[in-house]
Amino acid sequence: MLKRKQIYLDEESESAIKQLSSSTKISEAEHIRRAVTVYLSKYRRKRHEKDPLLDLIGICDNPKGPTDASLHHDKYLYGKKG
Repeated sequence: MLKRKQIYLDEESESAIKQLSSSTKISEAEHIRRAVTVYLSKYRRKRHEKDPLLDLIGICDNPKGPTDASLHHDKYLYGKKG
């Protein structure tokens, strides 16, 4: 289900989206939806790169890794003493 949103574009962006829509025969709204989807995908990826939980993946597979990760997970995630 699509939700209606109102946005403001500068003149250059408005002109560019109109030309793109005209040349591709795809609506301006569809181009904007696609652009938002790409933007959010990149944002989510970037956000997950900084997620400390991802640093735990495979940590216990390393023979030299910690053996107490289940007990002291906060220490390994946030540097806090457990």
